[in-house]
Amino acid sequence: MLLITLSKRSAVEPFHAMDILAEANRLRQAGRPVISMAVGQPSHPAPKAALDAANEALKHGRVGYTDALGLRDLREAIASSYRLRHGAIIDPARIAVTTGSSAAFNLAFLALFDPGDAVAIARPGYPAYRNILKALGLHVVEVPVTAETGYTLTPASLERAETKAGRKLKGVLLASPANPTGTVTGREALKRLVNYCDSRNIAFISDEIYHGLTFVGEETSAAEISENVVVINPFRNIIA
Repeated sequence: MLLITLSKRSAVEPFHAMDILAEANRLRQAGRPVISMAVGQPSHPAPKAALDAANEALKHGRVGYTDALGLRDLREAIASSYRLRHGAIIDPARIAVTTGSSAAFNLAFLALFDPGDAVAIARPGYPAYRNILKALGLHVVEVPVTAETGYTLTPASLERAETKAGRKLKGVLLASPANPTGTVTGREALKRLVNYCDSRNIAFISDEIYHGLTFVGEETSAAEISENVVVINPFRNIIA
């Protein structure tokens, strides 16, 4: 019998994609052919350069503790990438390397918000946003995105959601390209949204995990528009 008492914050919805993935893996192990569409796992292998670098690090024992924010050389390389790809000048001291994007979301939410603060996300959207926000005691404001809004958040839709929620927004989280709609928020639309948040002292978090996987349209980083943003952009999807 379980004797410990679980916290109220633990009562969040399960991340069903992981349950489906576990079942797909179980069926594969049983010899069943499975095409799993549960998670955004790239089908291509990691690039040889990444594999070689990982092998060298293992051979030479470079697998211990690093600076809390990540290796300085890596943070400088990330800053250089944003300068070359987006024209954004970012001080490497403002870059933190985390163990996956979920850790980055937790870190950003804890740094930016207090319990009870209202944070807007798109609906439909990535369910883990909602789960993490609720677990941290934040008020989730789900904003419907439709053809009328271009399947993205807009200043008008945020104002409507804020009025309906009856509380001021402290944060906005936008993914572009978005999961599950695939929407790419264009430069001008993103600029309007970031500027709106800037003008109202609303923290803007940009999930750019699918950058580099778009086929058409422009790919704008929120870091190009303002320095008052938090950009989360893991390279798992690029290097598998």
